[in-house]
Amino acid sequence: MVYKKKMKLKFLFILIVLVCTNLQAQFKLEGNIFLLDKYDDQITLEDAINLETKGLFNIPYKTETYFFLEGKEAGWLVINIPKQEQGLWISIQNSLLEELNFYQHYNNIKKELSPNKGYRFPIVSIAKNTTPCKLYIRTKDALSYRTEFIIKSYNLKEYEATMQKDYFVIGSYAFGLLVLLISASIIFLYKKKFAVLWYMIHLTALIIEYLISTGTFSQWFVSNDLILTYGLDHFSLLISTMALSEFFRNFYAYGKKTMFCKHIYLAISIACGLAAIFSIVDGLYGNMYNVEFYSQTILNYASLLSLIIHFILVFYRVIPLYLFFAFLLPVLGIFANLGDFKNYFNNPNITYFIFQSVYLGILIEVIVIIFYIIKESVDGELLSVKLSKENNELKNNFQEEILTIQEVHQNALVNDVHDSFGGYIEALKLNLLQKDLNGDKINTILNSFKKDYRFLLNSLYIPNINSTNFEEAILDYVNKMNQLSKAVISYNSEKDKFITIPQNTAKLLFKSVSELTTNAIKHANANQININLILTDSKIALNIKDDGKGFKKSDIKNTSFGLTSIKDRIESLNGIFILNSTKEKGTEIIMELSLNEPS
Repeated sequence: MVYKKKMKLKFLFILIVLVCTNLQAQFKLEGNIFLLDKYDDQITLEDAINLETKGLFNIPYKTETYFFLEGKEAGWLVINIPKQEQGLWISIQNSLLEELNFYQHYNNIKKELSPNKGYRFPIVSIAKNTTPCKLYIRTKDALSYRTEFIIKSYNLKEYEATMQKDYFVIGSYAFGLLVLLISASIIFLYKKKFAVLWYMIHLTALIIEYLISTGTFSQWFVSNDLILTYGLDHFSLLISTMALSEFFRNFYAYGKKTMFCKHIYLAISIACGLAAIFSIVDGLYGNMYNVEFYSQTILNYASLLSLIIHFILVFYRVIPLYLFFAFLLPVLGIFANLGDFKNYFNNPNITYFIFQSVYLGILIEVIVIIFYIIKESVDGELLSVKLSKENNELKNNFQEEILTIQEVHQNALVNDVHDSFGGYIEALKLNLLQKDLNGDKINTILNSFKKDYRFLLNSLYIPNINSTNFEEAILDYVNKMNQLSKAVISYNSEKDKFITIPQNTAKLLFKSVSELTTNAIKHANANQININLILTDSKIALNIKDDGKGFKKSDIKNTSFGLTSIKDRIESLNGIFILNSTKEKGTEIIMELSLNEPS
């Protein structure tokens, strides 16, 4: 029992030691950082140490906040670091500072610390044997109207874990954007949609801006001086926003009610493009203006405007609802960061998530938009295939209908030839076989043959009709038919002066007169046919009346393809077609066409 009690006490002692050691290792910055109450480029490290000794570093500084720098003067901070049992790392979570220097002061020893190049953010190590100490930080960022100045401390284990987490997140995000960029490139090469090219530019600028903001761009590619001089961070954001606006402007299918949205996107593109050009010009001539402030203002308003436009486009069903929510996510992330929303939480995981929410929202937005582009492309392909199939079906049906009509008309022509000319040939044959060579009979047969032959040709022939000669053509046709048939055909017209009609309408009038007159002679055995044409500046009225034997309306579909064709043509032009026919009392057909309707 005594042995067990000793083991328990020993275990408890070890646990207390470990907890105390761990608590000591987890150095808390909050309450140990103080800011000098004035900005001055002339203050040296010696001056800063003297001012701190006099208690002038008296402004408590939060570890996560925006550091407002006034003018172009440098500011000083001091961190009081107590005795440490292991090494300590202090990092500033911003790689784009115009000036940043670290100085350690311990045991009257002053030493400038060089940031470690192995991390994406400026970070310095504090050896445990140099604590307790004071860490002085001199910083200046006159190019920014406000500087995010987040200070974090790590022990060795936290430092290694943070590096692994950061590079995993950054690598995954950049790789995801790169994959989506390749997907957009494939869509562009396959579909040749130039709007997708704008989205490729947006993704490229977005990747560059992400690498700049995370510090990896200056760590791997170009120096901070180049980024700061030409404002490449907000320049890439402006190009990204301009390209995205151009994509939205050219890819969405706007209607009359939403066309103003397209114009707003054009205005956003122009504003971002001009701001990007101004950013480069300002860098070339020595950063004379606070371009970042104006650029950020343009970007903020562009985000809000685009969000409102997406809501309007969803309301009018130009785009699906999920696009609006996808675009809403990064906008919420932007304003959560700009509004210092993450400072309300003490949990570092929550603040880290809020900081990354912008990029997470952007990644989700890009995935959704790529999905939308692919869906629209696939839907377009499917629609094209469907329309092509329907077109082929209509084409085949039309060709079959044409062949059917041709076959019917050919059969009708054969029947006409057989009925008209077959009898004459048989009569000639009988006369010749009987050797009854009566000249008068043969002459009568041949004259009748010739007359019916000319009648057939005349009824089939359609001259070159236009708006000026169609009445002359109708009169010529009526005169020929009067000579070839026993029926008496009359033509009367009432016409306003200087009235012109479309050529297709003129051809339709002539075809109607020819078809209906031939039907009255051949099928109705009419003796009298009256044709009346009334032509005004607003309409055409054609009336054809005969005294033939008439017919039932139910027989039209089966016997008279010409009559059905005329009726369908008149009705397709929004005209009126009236047919009145009574057995043994003749037929009257009335047609009216408006000259204001397209023919």
